Amino acid sequence: MVKRVKSIDGFVVRPRPVSQPTKKPISKASTIGVATPRRVPNRRPVMTPEDKLLSDIEDSLSQIGDLDLADEMPAHPTRRRQRQMPDQPKLKPKRHLSKGKIIKRIVIIIIVVLLGIAGYLGVKALLASGKIFKGNPLAIFTNKTRLAEDKNGRTNILIFGTSGYSMSENAWDGAMLTDSIMLVSIDQDKNNAYMISLPRDLYVKYKCPALGRTSGKLNEVFYCAYTKNKDEKAGAQALMGKVSEILGLNVHYYMHADWTALVQSVNAVGGVDVKIESTDRRGIYDSGTKLRFANGEIAHLDGEKALALARARNHNPGDYGLAGSNYDREKNQQKILAALQQKALAVGTILNPTSVNGLINSMGDNLISSFDTSHVQTLIGVASKLKLAEIKQLPFVGRQDGGEDLIQSYSSGGAYVGEVPVAGVFDYSVIQAYIAKNLSKNPVVREGAVIDVLNGSGQEGLAAGKAAGLKTDGYTVGVVSNAPALATPAVTIYQLNSAMVKTAEALKHKYNVEPVQGGLAGYHTKSDFVIVYGAGSATTGSR
Repeated sequence: MVKRVKSIDGFVVRPRPVSQPTKKPISKASTIGVATPRRVPNRRPVMTPEDKLLSDIEDSLSQIGDLDLADEMPAHPTRRRQRQMPDQPKLKPKRHLSKGKIIKRIVIIIIVVLLGIAGYLGVKALLASGKIFKGNPLAIFTNKTRLAEDKNGRTNILIFGTSGYSMSENAWDGAMLTDSIMLVSIDQDKNNAYMISLPRDLYVKYKCPALGRTSGKLNEVFYCAYTKNKDEKAGAQALMGKVSEILGLNVHYYMHADWTALVQSVNAVGGVDVKIESTDRRGIYDSGTKLRFANGEIAHLDGEKALALARARNHNPGDYGLAGSNYDREKNQQKILAALQQKALAVGTILNPTSVNGLINSMGDNLISSFDTSHVQTLIGVASKLKLAEIKQLPFVGRQDGGEDLIQSYSSGGAYVGEVPVAGVFDYSVIQAYIAKNLSKNPVVREGAVIDVLNGSGQEGLAAGKAAGLKTDGYTVGVVSNAPALATPAVTIYQLNSAMVKTAEALKHKYNVEPVQGGLAGYHTKSDFVIVYGAGSATTGSR
């Protein structure tokens, strides 16, 4: 009897021949030619640690979503595999992913996540646009409407800021006073822009039952028409009308920003850097906002400090560094906006979902405008080609062209009332001429030559009528008076400034008269031209 050898740890020890091969037994006749099948025990393939790791990664990735890998795997096991595992069911074998395929799957997952974030931010931006702009939010993607323009091909946008929209929840007095008032004039085709800051203390006429008076500071106009949080649009339109009256421009749109928008926007981009520039060597100290900076310092400002600098104007004794008060404040506001635009458009901000989300929230919650959603694509196109640092400033005080200041302080009974035009209270003619000179397409207007109009006909009121006609044509009129002596010619033009070529050509064409180089005898002036209307003009009606 042959003793059966027991298996050890799953392996069966088979007897091996020592020297002679074992003779095969002779089969019976009934079984000759019939082969007895040989049973092969089932074996599990041994997995290496590397195989186990790859298998775990593959199982984890498969939970996110199966990818069709049928074209990457053989349809059937190899013949060798079939011989090794004849009793295994014929299943589609699992193939381990290569390192490259694992990376490919991970990249796909990252793309899906990024698309999800982008979709979320896109939806938030769409919802926020419904608060900022009028009309259907979907029109942002489907419509592109050109902005309204004036006769010079410019679009004028009023931007003003208040400390809050709800007058019932004021954080401090004057929550609805417009402490920041700017007009931005853009050319959609030439992609240039001008910025005009209007003094908040400019003395103007208005109707204000709430304050019980008919005149006061420009920053009160919105408040007077706003009326206890009932009509934001009425307040904005009242301010647009007054700014239009002052500048002599059509104001097409407005943007009303709560100061919270500035705070949240600056914080969303991680703060902004602004260079501190002061006429005081010590720098800036403002007790009202608790700010103190060294002169020339590059200050990193968070939202709260940016707001403080935007509001600082050295109103109290002991303050220094902002001698221009409101004018210095306006300059700092423009610096902050330029720094914010630069930071917001930086690659690091655009690729940071948290920053983008913060910017969307700050705009959606704290900004109202009169733009339609169909204007958004046009605005984006113009804004992408403009840099705030390159926008030309048109200040009323400290003009870049070296001209005289356009406004001055006004007091009554020893008390400060506000700022008024140098031409006189409520007289904005000099301001309008300054603005027109810079924004007009008319070469005569841009040249800005000053013309004195003199009556040499002896007919009363002739000079005033001629001056009005010149103003209508865009000329800048200086003195309107009588000539030192009567003149016979209908029109005589004296050119005192040879640099005013465009105006000289226009006047020559207008009156068909060649300008005389030099001044009029017996008449002294600093103007560029003198026009004398003689006796002939009274009968010909030359304008």
